[in-house]
Amino acid sequence: MDIKRTWGFLSLLIGSVSLIFGFVTIGGMIGQTQVVSDMTTFISAGGGDYLHSFSSDYAASEVKHKYQLLLSSGIVMMAIGGFMMRGQWQRY
Repeated sequence: MDIKRTWGFLSLLIGSVSLIFGFVTIGGMIGQTQVVSDMTTFISAGGGDYLHSFSSDYAASEVKHKYQLLLSSGIVMMAIGGFMMRGQWQRY
């Protein structure tokens, strides 16, 4: 088996898994923002010095950045795999 074809297939596989995982987590993040906003109200009502320093917006943006990075890496891996597999499907 050709090395380029093998790495292209692995890149396509990793990229597609990354995209699937990224889309599922982005969908879950929609519900998570509601939970974080509800949690902010609960924390502010509870009191305490540490609890007041918690920023739900910062926590939500940190999670969003992580999932956007996951999605973009999946897109890049799919593009690299597609480029490496170009013309390989008609061979057999």
